[in-house]
Amino acid sequence: MSLSLDATRLLVLQNADVLAPARIGLRDIVVSGERIVALLPAGSKLSGLEVEKIDVAGQLVCPGFVDNHVHTLGGGGGLGFSSRAPEIQASQLARAGITTIIGMLGFDATSKSMAALVSKTKGLREDGLSAYCLTGATLEHPVPTLTGQIRTDIAFVDEIIGVGELSISELGYGYDSFGKGAQYVAEAAVAGLLAGRLSRKAGYCCLQVPPYLEQVLKPMFDVVDRTGIPITQFIPSHVNQTDGYMEDAITWGLKGGWVDIGANYSPGNNYGRATLPHKAYTRLRQAGVPAGRILLSSDGNGAPPKEEKGENKPKVANYMPMRALYAAWRRLITEEDIDVSDALAAVTSNVARATGLTRKGELAPGMDADLLVLNKDFELVHVIARGQAFVANGQLVRRGMFEETLINELS
Repeated sequence: MSLSLDATRLLVLQNADVLAPARIGLRDIVVSGERIVALLPAGSKLSGLEVEKIDVAGQLVCPGFVDNHVHTLGGGGGLGFSSRAPEIQASQLARAGITTIIGMLGFDATSKSMAALVSKTKGLREDGLSAYCLTGATLEHPVPTLTGQIRTDIAFVDEIIGVGELSISELGYGYDSFGKGAQYVAEAAVAGLLAGRLSRKAGYCCLQVPPYLEQVLKPMFDVVDRTGIPITQFIPSHVNQTDGYMEDAITWGLKGGWVDIGANYSPGNNYGRATLPHKAYTRLRQAGVPAGRILLSSDGNGAPPKEEKGENKPKVANYMPMRALYAAWRRLITEEDIDVSDALAAVTSNVARATGLTRKGELAPGMDADLLVLNKDFELVHVIARGQAFVANGQLVRRGMFEETLINELS
C-alpha cells in the first residue's frame, strides 16, 4: 500500500506493535508535524516525500502518558519557605514518559499565583510538551483565579480546563465538610461545568479529599445526590491514601465516578497507611469498579509534610517524584498481571476522557503525535511529544530552555 500526502517531511515508526491503547497489531505510524496522519500496514511505501524512518520492530508503541495531577510550580510550603519545591522541568516529564500534564496550585497560593501557573504552562508548551492547568488552590475559599472568576478563567484562557485541586476541610480548618465547605465545592463545580460547556472543555473539579477524618468522600455523595451535578464532573485524587478512602472510592467508582490512584502514595514514600498503587488498582477491579473508570496520576513535584507517627509534628517535606507514575504503571503489568491495554488506559485514554482532552490518550489519525516506544520489559526506549523526540534510544535529546544551564550551575 502506498500513501501520498501534501507534506514535505514525515516521521514514520516502522513495524510498530501498536497499543492504541487497545492492541491493534503491527503498523507503520505516520506522523506529519504534531499529528498522527495514518496507521498503515507494516511495510507500506510512502512516495514523493521526505521521510525520517525509525524501525521499532520487536518493540511496543503506545500513547504518551497524560498526568492529570502535577504541581507545575512546585508544591509544598507547609514547613516554611525552604520547603517550597522548585518548578517542574520539561526533561523531568519526558524522562518519565509523560507528554501531557495538567498542573495546579497546591497548599501555597500565597507566594505562588494563577498568573505564574498559567505562565509556566505556556512555557512548557513552548518547550514542546502539552500542558494545561486548573484554576484554584487546595485550601482557598473562594479560590484564586486569573480573571476574577472560575467561569471566565475556564471560558477564556486556553490553558485552563477545570477547577482544583479543592479541599473539603483539610487539616481541620477552612470550611467544615458537612456545611459550607461541601456547598462551596458544589458551587465551584457548577461554575466549571457551565464554563466548560461554553468553551467545549470538561470544566471538571479535582478534589483533594482529606483522608484523616471518617467522612472522607461521604460529603461528596451528598453533593451529587442533592444537586444533580454529574458524578463524572469530579475527580477525587490519590484515593489510595487510607483504607477508609479506598472503601469510599470503590462506592464512588461503582456509581460511575472516576477514581484517581496516587502513584506516590505508598509506605515506601512515607505514607504508612496507604495502599500500594498497583495493589489499589487490583482492589478496585476486584470490587467491580470498571477498568475504564480508573486513573493513575503522580501528584508529582509536590512536597507535602512527611507523615510522622504519634504526636510528632512533621519536620521535613516529602518530595513526590515524577517517575513514580511510570514505576507504578509498570508494576501493574509486571506484578499484578493487569492486561497491558487496561493498565495503559489508566494513564492515557481514561485520563483524556475524564479531563476532556480529545486529541490525547489514543493512537489514531488526527490525534496528537505523543508516542512512547517500549522494549519487551516495558522500559522506555523513545519518547516523542507533539512529533518531536525528547528521548532517543534511552537518552535524553531535548531539554527546556534553561535546563542545561541549571545542570551546569549545580554540578
